[in-house]
Amino acid sequence: MRHRYYFTFVLVILLILLPACVLSPRWSATLLIGGDEVIFDTAAWRQLVGDFGEEVDGQRAVPLERVLWEQGAPAVEAVSLDGVDYAWDKYYDRAWWLADGRVLIGEETVRPERVTVIAPELLAQATASITDIAPTVASALGLPAPQEATGRVLTDVRAEHVVLLFLDAYGYIRHQEALAEGLNPRIAALGEPLCAVTTYPTQTPVSTASLLTGAPPLVHGVRTRGIRQTDAETLFDKLTAAGRRGVAVEGGQLAFNLRNAEIVLSGDKDGNGGTDDNTYANTLAVLEAGVPDLLLVHFHGIDDVGHEYGPLTPPEEAKISEVDGYVGDIVDRLPPGTLVILFADHGMHTVQEGERLGNHGSLLARDVFIPILLYEVLASKR
Repeated sequence: MRHRYYFTFVLVILLILLPACVLSPRWSATLLIGGDEVIFDTAAWRQLVGDFGEEVDGQRAVPLERVLWEQGAPAVEAVSLDGVDYAWDKYYDRAWWLADGRVLIGEETVRPERVTVIAPELLAQATASITDIAPTVASALGLPAPQEATGRVLTDVRAEHVVLLFLDAYGYIRHQEALAEGLNPRIAALGEPLCAVTTYPTQTPVSTASLLTGAPPLVHGVRTRGIRQTDAETLFDKLTAAGRRGVAVEGGQLAFNLRNAEIVLSGDKDGNGGTDDNTYANTLAVLEAGVPDLLLVHFHGIDDVGHEYGPLTPPEEAKISEVDGYVGDIVDRLPPGTLVILFADHGMHTVQEGERLGNHGSLLARDVFIPILLYEVLASKR
């Protein structure tokens, strides 16, 4: 009788474990990223699927791009699956890693043993990150960096004021193109920007969290666009704790919770379909009333127009020229001892997505690389 109970117990355990073994077989693959080899296996896949899993063909899957980012790829030109190359601009949103170890890429299914990430050539020129902005601002104002910042300080300049000119979707590649086309003479007069990388996904809430905290998404916790606040310490938290003043001039609404900032929402007061002209006017009003220790000015128009018409189109070119003029006028009104940091949160690439002709969010070079331009106001320009 005792043996019968023992046999029944073992059988029940096997029946419980067997489906899990069948549904989640153990597998592994080697990822080659920037010369480093990383093992991606069943356990690593399970850690990602809870937060980033999607239903694909009736089964759980993790976007391949998410896997590549989490394993250390900052930008992707192509991926090679066991020696077969796939251009990333054709597959970035059509590739998933399945629970059984297979990769569904486009219409093909591959069980790779080796995945090689081919990086854009521009990655070799990137010398900065969006996570460097918070430590740089803090250093310039004589404050400690936000507590969880991992970025580095980009200049030893000490300043009375710092002005952050946030040009949404004004990627590094687009800056260089605009420079060649003569669209941005006022920005060009400020000097050559650093080529920098943003964080993933290349969307405003995620990038803004990295901008304010100086930390990557895994640290500040904003890992998707649906999260619009962080518990990590930010630049504005540091300012408030030190009794200093921080002001943010925004467009029609906040893309991210700017805790501890004095917020000026501009809106489309004149009904012309955009907020940049009102953001510009409100910025001048703030400066006239007295330059704060930190001023963040967020121009949304390049992103808005880029989504609607696409990058490299006449409306988008006109918007870049418009914002370029606003930037020049703002800098002209800044007092000596001001450090200006002009940057973007991400870039944008051309798409055909319903009514959208431009989008971002991927590891494509046009989305990932951003300019960070530092300019010190040495003398009054008035």
